[in-house]
Amino acid sequence: MKVREIIGTDAYGTSVHGLLSGAEKLGFQAKAVKIKIEEIDSEYSLPAIAHVITESGLNHFVVIYRIKNGKFLIGDPAKELVELDKEEMMRQFTGVLLLLVPKSEFETNYQPKTSMWQLFKMVMYPQKKLLFTVILCSFALTILGIVSSLFSKVVFDEIIPYQLKKTLYLYLIVFGFVGIVQIFLEFFRTHVLLFLSRKIDIPVLLGYYNHVLRLPYQFFATRRVGDILTRFQDAMTIKDIFSKVSISLVLDLTLAIFTGIALMKINLQLFSLTLIVVLCNILLIYLFKKSYKRINYEQMEAGAVMNSQLIESIRNIESVKGSVSETAQINLLESKFVKVLKLGYEEGKLSNLQNVISSGIQSLSGIFMIAFGAIAIIDGKLSLGDLIVFQTLSGYFTEPIHNLVSLQLTYQEAQIAMNRLSELMDLETEENTKHDLLSDIDLMGKIEFQNVTFRYGSRPPVIQNFSLSLEKGQRVAIVGESGAGKSTIAKLLLKFQSNEAGRLTINHYDIEDIQTHYLRGEIGYVPQNVELFTGTIYDNIRMGDEEATYEQVIKACRLAGCHEFIQKLPNRYYAFIEENGANFSGGERQRIAIARAFLKQRQLYIFDESTSNLDSFSERYIQKAMLQATNEATTIIIAHRLSTIVHCDLIVFMEDGKIIEQGSHEELMSLNGRYAEMIQLQYGTRIVKKETKQEIEQEEITYYFGGNHDDF
Repeated sequence: MKVREIIGTDAYGTSVHGLLSGAEKLGFQAKAVKIKIEEIDSEYSLPAIAHVITESGLNHFVVIYRIKNGKFLIGDPAKELVELDKEEMMRQFTGVLLLLVPKSEFETNYQPKTSMWQLFKMVMYPQKKLLFTVILCSFALTILGIVSSLFSKVVFDEIIPYQLKKTLYLYLIVFGFVGIVQIFLEFFRTHVLLFLSRKIDIPVLLGYYNHVLRLPYQFFATRRVGDILTRFQDAMTIKDIFSKVSISLVLDLTLAIFTGIALMKINLQLFSLTLIVVLCNILLIYLFKKSYKRINYEQMEAGAVMNSQLIESIRNIESVKGSVSETAQINLLESKFVKVLKLGYEEGKLSNLQNVISSGIQSLSGIFMIAFGAIAIIDGKLSLGDLIVFQTLSGYFTEPIHNLVSLQLTYQEAQIAMNRLSELMDLETEENTKHDLLSDIDLMGKIEFQNVTFRYGSRPPVIQNFSLSLEKGQRVAIVGESGAGKSTIAKLLLKFQSNEAGRLTINHYDIEDIQTHYLRGEIGYVPQNVELFTGTIYDNIRMGDEEATYEQVIKACRLAGCHEFIQKLPNRYYAFIEENGANFSGGERQRIAIARAFLKQRQLYIFDESTSNLDSFSERYIQKAMLQATNEATTIIIAHRLSTIVHCDLIVFMEDGKIIEQGSHEELMSLNGRYAEMIQLQYGTRIVKKETKQEIEQEEITYYFGGNHDDF
């Protein structure tokens, strides 16, 4: 388990409580104290975790490593190691300090992340033939490039002085042929490289997507969507590095060695000058290394935040338009976009400064090289052809060396991307968290919650010491105010979340021992927020059960009361659903989702506000359909409407994560407690008897469906 999970970090971050409880689990003795900044010194128990408020007003935690000469060495998760003066620290520090001391039972349990080299081997080894072909072509191009440079020496030293026209034509044919071979080799190498790049895309990009979809639901509940999507860009960065590094490392190294030997043989003094220029460029790159690393990291983080805001505003466009808050949303995105632009501008300034210095070094080195070369020619130590060849080959020497050193910056960018990507790739998928799980078992039995406690992240418990027993085949309604913990019950049964304490069993099997995919496949679940996918109605209903026949789909739709409106659509069951089902009403989307749950017989059904968008007539029709479709399976209905819950065998009223009342409708009404109060608020004082409601229900269905409601 990762530290993020242990301390209960979610999309909103963590809390002091989460850090303290997480530290205890990791084997530390932890304590939070209120302290002034002046009272913290190096003699204090450092390192310690400090609670700060960032410049943007966000709650944040940093590690104080040491204090020296009034300077605080801070470990910031967003910026790595930074040094702050006392005044700046005072502006941010809230006065809350977390002290951690390792207990005797503390054990170092460092789990190394997946390294770049490990991923490189995993991705590139299956493509070793393609890689070898590219390297071989690159090596041949290097040799041909060096040979081509000798043409200048032959012309100036052998042909022009002796006016050998016929020899010139011969050399022209030879070196022309070499040039044509270079062109074809370059074309072939680029073609193979493109094919290799496509082959790398599959394990890196699709591998990431495949892994992410198999992660536990809790992962998605604690991450911003933009952050997850930005990791795809990280995967793209790594993929580009792999194809670049594998070629550059071999080609540039080979080219530098061969041309270096050739340059030494031509003139040692000029080679020494070239070497000094190369060393200056290497020093320049390393001087800028730290600044680039900081900016690259901040750019990736700022990009993730901006993407999240962009996705959120577009996804909730109806609320944005309805509340006339377009300007507010634009301002929110603008502030995040400005940060991205500032970081881009900062990187541009840094790059400009580096390029100017590098160009200056190159210009000066060119002048000095010609001057020293001219002196060598005058002294008779060098020919004009040798100087021209030296200048040509020096480019073959300095550029590969520069590429190899620049590779460090590219590698650094990729390493940041790799660290971000490995945060996800190193997480265990749902089925890998526990082995020897049960499947193909009977779940048609008693469901028991035994003193179950659950909290989201480091927040207060949603349900605490929750106990409930549901008999086989019971229809159970769970009601209560918003935030009472009703939907959490459904999430625990689906293993979307894991309980912090207590035990949850189905037919005497501990839910943690049941295979997740099997469990969910046996539960007909209709969530509170119905999600439809781009495609046909037919494909949406068959989702998760692709082998279902057309007849089975129609039967499920008849039960869910959506067959009639589907038949009126131009392409009926092959009608196209737009993104998020935007071309259907809320009620139509809910009925399609109910049809999806009815497609095959399940052992357990959970309906979470599944009829909240339906009119009263449609809802009562579906209530009858539920009785037939669920058969003897246990059914859990989370709802508020009286018509939805009144016929249930057991009604459970929840408040603040606890059961306040439970019993049948009549029993709870006779108690005149919280349930009765809720019903009276909904319907006033007119509480209809059960028998009378059945008669009214039948009349309403007949009126709405014209008597065709028996054709299930």
